[in-house]
Amino acid sequence: KLAGGYAKTSGNSDSSAANFSGEGRYDKERWHHILGATAVVASSAENRDSPTETTAESYWGGFKSQYDLAPAWYGFGSLDWYKDRFSAYDHQLYEAAGVGWRILRSEAHRLDLELGAGAKQAKQVSGDNQNEAIALLRGLYTWQISKNAAFVQKLAVLSGSDNTYTESVSQLKAGVIGNLSMVLGYTWKHNSDVEIDTSLVTPRPFEKTDTYTTVSLEYVF
Repeated sequence: KLAGGYAKTSGNSDSSAANFSGEGRYDKERWHHILGATAVVASSAENRDSPTETTAESYWGGFKSQYDLAPAWYGFGSLDWYKDRFSAYDHQLYEAAGVGWRILRSEAHRLDLELGAGAKQAKQVSGDNQNEAIALLRGLYTWQISKNAAFVQKLAVLSGSDNTYTESVSQLKAGVIGNLSMVLGYTWKHNSDVEIDTSLVTPRPFEKTDTYTTVSLEYVF
């Protein structure tokens, strides 16, 4: 599936924002492979005479393989890469393996819970590196409200001794026509440990929490 959205203002103010997401899945017998990516970019000008500057730029790319151990249980291995130009971290890379439990499997409700452990390599804006072991908790809940509407909630907690990264993604999907849907999304990201932002006139710590709201069209092949 592929999704994208774009918004632009011009005239007395000048700003633009774009978001993209994609996911591919391959299933064969007990094996399930999932590849995904997202991007959010925004820019604006302080006034009509100012040049446009990028104000938000965030990316994620991930891959996960699952192997069914039983109808309700599976083992998994995952790789996740995060980059946010305006956060305290230049990038973060997580590798993890663990076990998943399909708690709910009904026509209306689906819930998966994953527990695992692994490693993290991260580079802070200052240039310092963080390499540590991490524990992982991840959940995926889907509520099929009707034939043409669904609510999806994703949660990931990747915790190490230096930093705990938490990300929540909420999506409300409504069918437009055929395989095309409109998606309203809200993403909340939090780092427990951040550096001092020395680029400011008065240096202070980076914000621990970032959020963004997106509206996009999604097509499922």
